[in-house]
Amino acid sequence: MRDAGRRVIGRRPAADLRSGEFWAVRDVSFEVAPGECLALIGPNGAGKSTLLRMLNREYCPDAGRIAMSGAVKPLIRLGSGLQPMYTGRENIYLKCAELGLSKRDTDAKLDEIVAFAELEAALERPVKQYSDGMYARLEFAVATCMPVDVLLIDEVLAVGDVSFQLRCLDRLNALKRGGSALVFVSHSEMNVLQVADRCLLLFDGRTLAQGKPEAVFGKYYAAVGYFNRNLKALGALPVQPENCSAGLDFAVRRAEPRKAVPGQPLALALEYRAERDFGAAELQLEFWNTAGLLTATSQTGQLRLTCGQGCIAVDLPFLGLEAGIYSIAVSATEGGRLLAYRGEAERLLVEQLACGRAGGFGILEARFRPPTISSGDH
Repeated sequence: MRDAGRRVIGRRPAADLRSGEFWAVRDVSFEVAPGECLALIGPNGAGKSTLLRMLNREYCPDAGRIAMSGAVKPLIRLGSGLQPMYTGRENIYLKCAELGLSKRDTDAKLDEIVAFAELEAALERPVKQYSDGMYARLEFAVATCMPVDVLLIDEVLAVGDVSFQLRCLDRLNALKRGGSALVFVSHSEMNVLQVADRCLLLFDGRTLAQGKPEAVFGKYYAAVGYFNRNLKALGALPVQPENCSAGLDFAVRRAEPRKAVPGQPLALALEYRAERDFGAAELQLEFWNTAGLLTATSQTGQLRLTCGQGCIAVDLPFLGLEAGIYSIAVSATEGGRLLAYRGEAERLLVEQLACGRAGGFGILEARFRPPTISSGDH
């Protein structure tokens, strides 16, 4: 009711989240020009479909703005635009009329649409009798039979066979050449590489990387541990310990992840509560990615921790992590005895917005010396 009241007086809903609420999409920014295709990739629940529905004006953003120029054609929910009791032919005329085509124009395009969808034998049957693949072929054939300013596509090609997907990719490239702007959601790397000019990688509704498709897919696979999957059979992956406290404990600092950039400095503040003085505590930070892989550790020297509450400042001069979401765990030992372990003292969102090539699993700092000149004759 408070949100409704704020909307009545022209104010946005409160930014503070209530219990059980979360940001489905946040801090995402991009542009798509005419004749360009942007692919949205990421794991399930990353916010790709929500973002597409915001572009389709189904959801209004709570913050920020969306600006689009031209007519928008969505292919988001399979079969949502077809009338189940109408035949395939009747649906073609109905959907073409919605696109602004006259009956004469539709008559001229009918054979092309039917041939593309391969529905000659089922054209006079009600579409409620169609399979998912037939639904997808008919919807895609009608939606792309003429140029459109903005086309939104959400995994509608996943139900088609390989030959149909290849025809769809050719049609999408033809639309791009005609000046259409495409926003394409897909889990298929093959489809994305065939059509997309740029990729945007989403995790938990936030941008992790944006750039060339090949490089961004590399960031995606590294973030989810795809490249390390064969290590599990060898038993080589460390298992994260349970949280524990033996007179010392660390607080969880923030619900929202802290933002960082690869290769830049990072400053952290670790709040602790000690039941007594510790004269020689050794702290270690662990960076765990979303696949449960320990990607990096950072150790400190011996610290003196006084009884009560305190705060430890940690400065990392060079963050050698690739794009991803990391849980920062902190552990403390004294004389080889474990004092405390906190598995998610902080969450870290490492963004890499300019991604031109694949970079591996980490970043190594290096200094180059000037070349030496030999004094020989050559």
